[in-house]
Amino acid sequence: MSIGCDIVYSKRLKNRNKRFIELVLTPKEQVLYKEKGLSYLCGRFAAKEAIMKALDNTKSYNFLDFEILNDINGVPYCVGRNNIKISISHEKDYTVAFVIMI
Repeated sequence: MSIGCDIVYSKRLKNRNKRFIELVLTPKEQVLYKEKGLSYLCGRFAAKEAIMKALDNTKSYNFLDFEILNDINGVPYCVGRNNIKISISHEKDYTVAFVIMI
């Protein structure tokens, strides 16, 4: 088992260009980002950073290797990876993500 945690200051990601979005979000996540806005981007960025921290060898992965969606109850999950549990929280200008890999 391993854990990862990341926090994002939302103003840091506020004016990111299209190329940054394409490097961080999968096409499906990009559609949801257009609907939901900055807090969605911050949540996905923090969660993917937390996943990278939980992995033993982060050099063999990139952000697009992980697609994070929400189930019908709003709980985030990593598509195709049942061993990753994710929690994302937002508070004013900050977003935090916590990941447990089992």
